Amino acid sequence: MKYILDTDICIYWLKGIASIKNKIELVGLQNINTTIITVAELYHGAFYSEKIKDNLETIEKFVRVIKPLPITKNSAKKFGRIKSILKVRGEIIDNFDILIASIVFDNNGILVTNNTEHFNRIGKLRIENWMTEK
Repeated sequence: MKYILDTDICIYWLKGIASIKNKIELVGLQNINTTIITVAELYHGAFYSEKIKDNLETIEKFVRVIKPLPITKNSAKKFGRIKSILKVRGEIIDNFDILIASIVFDNNGILVTNNTEHFNRIGKLRIENWMTEK
């Protein structure tokens, strides 16, 4: 199974949150990915922080271990469809979240996030929240 980590879960892991580290060890690092969108959000956080150099180094190490999945033509198409559906329903969420979900669909993965409120608006998206699992 391919688990695709959302930005919040990556941050918890990088901060050393035991429940996230333990779950990653349990499912196996070879089954973990993230998205290029999450990497962009991590870089934004690093440049906005007080420890820019340290945080940039952490991200560089992170992306050597965890393969970021790209945006493809198919995921871009899924993005357009999902955003249109959400807009019609009046349930729009952040574009980056929609792109992340689109990449998850494109890779037949499970999104791991603590932001289930927004992502639950996207039908048929498989989601796990490792922050609430015991």
